[in-house]
Amino acid sequence: MDTLNISQCPEVTVKCFLLLRLLFAIEEQGTTSEIPLNRAKNRERVVYVSAIALKLAATWDETPQAIAAQLAEILKPLCCPDFAVQVAPSGIIELELTDAGLAFWLQRLAQIPLPVPEYRTLSPVISADRLFPIQYSHARCCSLLRMADRDRLIAIAQPNVTTAPQIWSLAAPNPIPWVDEGDRRLLLVAPAERSLISELIAVLDGLSPVFEANQPEKPVNYFKLANSLSAAFQTFYSQCRIWGEVKTEQPKLAQARLGLILATQSLLRFILEELLNAMAPIEL
Repeated sequence: MDTLNISQCPEVTVKCFLLLRLLFAIEEQGTTSEIPLNRAKNRERVVYVSAIALKLAATWDETPQAIAAQLAEILKPLCCPDFAVQVAPSGIIELELTDAGLAFWLQRLAQIPLPVPEYRTLSPVISADRLFPIQYSHARCCSLLRMADRDRLIAIAQPNVTTAPQIWSLAAPNPIPWVDEGDRRLLLVAPAERSLISELIAVLDGLSPVFEANQPEKPVNYFKLANSLSAAFQTFYSQCRIWGEVKTEQPKLAQARLGLILATQSLLRFILEELLNAMAPIEL
């Protein structure tokens, strides 16, 4: 394991990135163990928590707090600057995705196609009426992106397509302005923006068994993941403007919001076409 940051990692999901680094931290101490890692229930922040120190306390003959502190010191150079690593008084290790980390992960999701797994279990056939809201959200994403390209808010490299692309590459802006150039804070702070970001990360993590070499122990509910992402997008779309005053006075915010739409379109298309064996229409 090297100390390359998240921008150079080959892992597909955030959870997988962290699991591998936690595994390295444990192996550094001469121990291997199954690693508990879960997302904290917080829609405003992307925080993962691990109780691995509590699990190891019985065999390491140390307090959970001491073990967690040791592991945190190993994790910090492996995760910095993309994750803030902290130890709670109980011995729980907390890993929060920083604004820099979020900006990278969103850019990656928006502009790099997800790998099509060699082995995957396709979903059972879903009725058209149940799929329609998800397909509508995908088509709405495509419509907004094409409109933004026409209005020169963004420049899509190849906008004139007859079918939904695997991913729409942006000629400009590249990279998408996710963070403020001054204080390097994420521009997307509205509740609906944060909720959509949280859902994007959660859905991607939910698909992690799809990208693993081994078949998952239990099937992944692709429809449920896509439906949750679709609902979060619809809330974002109804509450977060792109045109009007936002386009005129805060063009970088408008572009960051379009980046979220591009990431959503990419992930919805992947689930619809590659996992649900359904169409991902660019218009309805």
